[in-house]
Amino acid sequence: MTRLYNYLIYALLFIPPLIFFTDLTRNPYYFQIVLLNGLTVILWMIWLSSGLKNKQLNLPKTILDIPLLSFLGVASVSWILVFVANFSDPYLRYSIYSEGLKRWLFLLVNQILVFYAAYNFANDNNRLKFINFVLWAGFISSLYGIVQYFGIEPIWPRTLNPFGGRSVSTFGNPTFLSSYIVLLFPIAFVNFLFNNRSRPIYFFLIVTFFSALLCTLTRSSWGGLSVSILVSLIFLWKFEKELLKKKGSFLFFIFGLFLILLVFWPKSKVEGYNPTVIERLSETAKAEGTYYAPWHQRRLIWSCAWHMIKENPFLGKGWGCFELFYPFYQGRHLFLEAYRNFRTHANNTHNEILEIWSQTGIIGFGIYLWILIVFFRYSYFLIKSLNDERRFLAIALTSSAVGMLADNILNVSINFPIPGFLYWWNLGLLFSLGSKKIMPVKLEQPLRKLVILTILFFSVLLLVRYTKDFIAEVYFFKGFKASRGNDLHGAIKELGLSYKFRRLEVNNNYELANAYARQGAIDKAIFYYGESLRANAGYDEIYFNMANMLSQKGEYEKAIDEYSKSLYLNPVTKEEYIALGGIFLQKTDYYAKAGIKLLEQCVFFFPNDKDVWNNLGFLYTRVNADEKAVESYKKALEIDPDFVMARKNLAVTFSKLGKKDLFLEKLDSLFAKAEQNIALKNWQKVLDICEQIIKLVPKSLKANLYLANAYFSVGRLEDAIEHYNEALKLDSQNQTLLGNLGVAYSQAKNYKLAKQKFEDLLRVNPQSGLAKQKLSELEKLVEK
Repeated sequence: MTRLYNYLIYALLFIPPLIFFTDLTRNPYYFQIVLLNGLTVILWMIWLSSGLKNKQLNLPKTILDIPLLSFLGVASVSWILVFVANFSDPYLRYSIYSEGLKRWLFLLVNQILVFYAAYNFANDNNRLKFINFVLWAGFISSLYGIVQYFGIEPIWPRTLNPFGGRSVSTFGNPTFLSSYIVLLFPIAFVNFLFNNRSRPIYFFLIVTFFSALLCTLTRSSWGGLSVSILVSLIFLWKFEKELLKKKGSFLFFIFGLFLILLVFWPKSKVEGYNPTVIERLSETAKAEGTYYAPWHQRRLIWSCAWHMIKENPFLGKGWGCFELFYPFYQGRHLFLEAYRNFRTHANNTHNEILEIWSQTGIIGFGIYLWILIVFFRYSYFLIKSLNDERRFLAIALTSSAVGMLADNILNVSINFPIPGFLYWWNLGLLFSLGSKKIMPVKLEQPLRKLVILTILFFSVLLLVRYTKDFIAEVYFFKGFKASRGNDLHGAIKELGLSYKFRRLEVNNNYELANAYARQGAIDKAIFYYGESLRANAGYDEIYFNMANMLSQKGEYEKAIDEYSKSLYLNPVTKEEYIALGGIFLQKTDYYAKAGIKLLEQCVFFFPNDKDVWNNLGFLYTRVNADEKAVESYKKALEIDPDFVMARKNLAVTFSKLGKKDLFLEKLDSLFAKAEQNIALKNWQKVLDICEQIIKLVPKSLKANLYLANAYFSVGRLEDAIEHYNEALKLDSQNQTLLGNLGVAYSQAKNYKLAKQKFEDLLRVNPQSGLAKQKLSELEKLVEK
């Protein structure tokens, strides 16, 4: 059996980090997750089956047993309690079950079982082989990341740039690759210093790892690597001082090489975001003088996590439920200017402390600290008591874990399968260096056999779940591509099959609902939007789309409820205000006051929308708040002085109040005189009048157009061009402006810009005879 265990572990360590499919699932790396977790479960199933056959299990025992099981228990209780508390909600109870179960299984399979697998199956005979398999998997992935950085893509049919020049390699995300390297680097680094026989190989590995880490442009991992190296050197100085002193020349050489690589590492050849390493580091200074997305978006997420902690101090918001509940906390923070442009959908907190604390409260976080304390104490004990190569390995594995934890003060990678797996695997390897303890459990009693058989049964169910999830992902991607290709029938077929294999999957259900909505099948669309929310009730766009369907059915009360939920989650999307406001404007007898509250919030976020100000003014008149209506109409006219509807509404409101607006009367009088003189072609008079108007309302498109036409007519081409361009800033698609500006450029003999404007006109109106005629004339001029 030992050989079988070893072969399974070799596969587990080597294949999942490297394998992915380019056109099978939407997430090309999904198979990694399925394979990793599936092999882990199979490994333990074989071990349990062997125990049944031999009528005895030798349960591994470590000093982490009680802390780990305690954390699993608290995580389970926090998840169950939040499920019970929200059981009456038609969406949340399903979402909490689904999201919590995924994270609970991750904790059990991808973390705890992985830790015990390394501890139980690693020994002095195979430990170094396991390490070598991981190192070579990391080397291949790192090498792929390097060539990817320089624009060479050996596997994908095109160069990938979802993260700009930041390499994703075989992991799908630069932060996953970078954290994986942080976990591997101390092992290769310590071996480079003290393994005389294989030093060239380890030198090659650490240079490759370091270069790949630079290619990820992940600053948190650069920090994690620095911490891991520092921890390694501290332990080596404390316990192997004389030996370390002898390696001073190697340290000087390798750190000098790293410094040269860091300073002179070139930009990526991939288009998009591709700073140098130094530029990436210096970006952090932006956070002091402006709103800087990587910093302020994290602050936004941390603020929401802290609110969860304050509201649920003892057991948190529920294990696995951070992503689900995060949008319910984010909306309130978006009223602050610092966060308004950084709305996100946070899978995790980007801080391991807040990650645990927000979901399991002070109790869970306390146990998590207990786990870390036990780990640090035991690792120190091992380093102190072991000798030679075993001590070096203990130092390397301890440094690896500390580096990963430091990385995840600003990162999320410890909560994702591949880097998370290696973190817990390394912990298990570290503990396997000590004296192993086992607890023999006889399986002759029927009850104990039943327990093992029950565990095996649920393990089979878990493998079936992983398989079905993967099949569902395959169908989902087929349906997704069909939907994007406007093959709605094909999309519904494939997405429907995916739904049958996995009901509670938000992305699939949402795409299926959208396909039915585009097909006009409103009731089916509503049903699957509901299923989407049962999978994850934290997406404002799902509530919004469902509300649109309900509104089309005339079920306005339900639509208002769904629109309101959408706005609660996301108060910074204009379409949601417009849609809900449309219902309130239709039914002002019932909803005028609600409409006012809605549009007041809307203009807070979108103060330059003239239509919203005009609608707000109308609602104010419905509740007899005429003075406020006047202010709203004036705001609309400040944005667009030519806004006819707002001017009419303002005039009616002034009449109702028994007042006059001398400014508007003067403006109307000047426009009337200008138009009279335009009809008489008295261009000098038009110039004089329009110059007066421009001083009063510089944002008036009509005034700028009149003035530009007048300048053109008297031969002042430069002034005409200036005001045509000013008018175009107000309406870039205006056909009259584009045509007139093109003619003006032609008259000024600026044929290049003239051609550009007529081409713009042709894009706006492909049937424009003027544009076709002028472009033909310009081509002849160019030929001459």
